[in-house]
Amino acid sequence: MRDLFPYLPLLFVAFGAVIILKSIKGIIDGKQFVRQAQRVPGVVSDVRTTFVGQGENLRATQWPVLTFTTVEGQEITTEAATPSGLGIGNETEVLYDPQDPTSAMPAGNADVGYSGIVIGLFFFSAFSRIPGSSSFSGF
Repeated sequence: MRDLFPYLPLLFVAFGAVIILKSIKGIIDGKQFVRQAQRVPGVVSDVRTTFVGQGENLRATQWPVLTFTTVEGQEITTEAATPSGLGIGNETEVLYDPQDPTSAMPAGNADVGYSGIVIGLFFFSAFSRIPGSSSFSGF
């Protein structure tokens, strides 16, 4: 096990790099979705709650169910592609994919976050400069 300890920083650097790359992909996909999406008025007709963890670590995520009419006149009710704190009855602008109107989200969720990149950079930089780690002397 001690032979693996020098490689532990490499694991964290790799973990940070994966987080950064997945975050960048999410940002690009989100911006592409917003660029091609149709924007229409809608309402939150229901909220579905999912739970992750257990005990003190139990976390709830609320997924709004959006009801809206497409620009072609088709009425759609679908669970949003992103979680939100919007409650039942809240009016919201909806962005939807014209090729698949069931892929929709509240327009307020279209702002793409960069927190994943920050977290990835933390792992990448914090663990790439651990003293005594000869494997990372070039960083």
